[in-house]
Amino acid sequence: MTIKFTRLLGWAMGTAAFSMAPLSSTVYASSPATAKDDGSSSMAAALMLGDETLNLGESATSWSQSHTDNARGLQPTLQLDEDRPQASLPITTAAMEPAISIPTVEFSQESVPLSPVDAPTEFPLADTPALSPLDEGIYWSPARPDSHAPIGVMGDHTHGQGEFMVSYRYMYMDMDGNRSGRDSLTPDEVLQQFPITPTRMTMQMHMLGAMYAPSDTLTLMAMVPYIVKEMDHVTRMGTRFTTNSEGFGDIKLSGLYTVLDQTRQRIHLNVGVSFPTGSIEERDATPMGPDQILPYPMQIGSGTVDLLPGITYLGQAGDWSWGAQAIGTLRIGRNANDYRLGNQLALTTWGAYRWSDWFSTSLRLGGRTWGNIDGQDSRLNPNLIPTANPSIRGGSQLDLGLGLNFYVPEGGWSGTRLAVEFNLPVYRNLSGPQLETDFSVIAGVQASF
Repeated sequence: MTIKFTRLLGWAMGTAAFSMAPLSSTVYASSPATAKDDGSSSMAAALMLGDETLNLGESATSWSQSHTDNARGLQPTLQLDEDRPQASLPITTAAMEPAISIPTVEFSQESVPLSPVDAPTEFPLADTPALSPLDEGIYWSPARPDSHAPIGVMGDHTHGQGEFMVSYRYMYMDMDGNRSGRDSLTPDEVLQQFPITPTRMTMQMHMLGAMYAPSDTLTLMAMVPYIVKEMDHVTRMGTRFTTNSEGFGDIKLSGLYTVLDQTRQRIHLNVGVSFPTGSIEERDATPMGPDQILPYPMQIGSGTVDLLPGITYLGQAGDWSWGAQAIGTLRIGRNANDYRLGNQLALTTWGAYRWSDWFSTSLRLGGRTWGNIDGQDSRLNPNLIPTANPSIRGGSQLDLGLGLNFYVPEGGWSGTRLAVEFNLPVYRNLSGPQLETDFSVIAGVQASF
């Protein structure tokens, strides 16, 4: 029979206590005991310490006491093996206390692993459930109606690894009347310089977007626009006509790379490319003929590969959030019609307030400046209409936007966003007779998976 003790072993042998600190040892005793000449009985025993076997006899008590200090930290095991041969030194049982019946039983203790230290809070995804009040004071909170910029800002946020977002935006822009520099012009004033003048233009854009994050630091973005344009004209003779164009615009692919994410502040770099998928061959009927090439503003695309570098900053504190973005448009070379649209720089900053878990409002100031057209489409007469003159296409404009943002915090539509932004110009400075922007409205929906 075998008995294993994994804790402190106490064994009383005779009148002396056989007491040992945790000792990695094995005591083998044979059974039955042998008879001695004095009438007492004995059984052979051996103490195994590590790989060494020590025979124990009547001096076992004194040996154990002298070796206890050297055996500290080891766990003792006592085994009584009926089949083991008797050792040469016996342990006399006559001096023991009254006989102890040792049952055949095993005692063991399973090791219980210590609880690991809690892991640090993981980087939250862009539309995960709201953070706790404690975590929200430390980490950027993505599950808020104001964690995205106003809907008129593109490439404003990043996502957590593996997250996917789709979006749809609709933009309507209305341009009514002409301006040169900071002064408004009547149609008659423009007609003193050109035989034809535009009087009004509308533009509608349907934008499909998709974002995917292969890692926590990199988010990929694609935008595909479909554009519809309409422009009204009047001639010196009083003839009025309207031209139209529509089609898919230039497709934009971008990468958003996070360079700072701490204490509820975020900064990421915007690196994008615009591909010339939009048409630069739009035609319509005019007083000059039934199938005339349309001027530059009525074309759908740029015709060039354009670089879109930029940087975006975001911040949060309590129910407030804010941000800023700078995006450039750098045209590479001239297009197939031997011209290149002017380079552009867009700067915007905004602030937002969260009124509840599902609603916020925003105020945005957005400015942009763009240059004149380099080169010329030889099919256009720059003296016929201002929109065909490449040297008066530049300008600067500053808009003030008011936004409403709705967010679904829970349920089957959790993470879905609805937003609208209304923009009015507060400053316009155009390089020649151009149609001036009166207002624009942008609405959109975003859903993350």
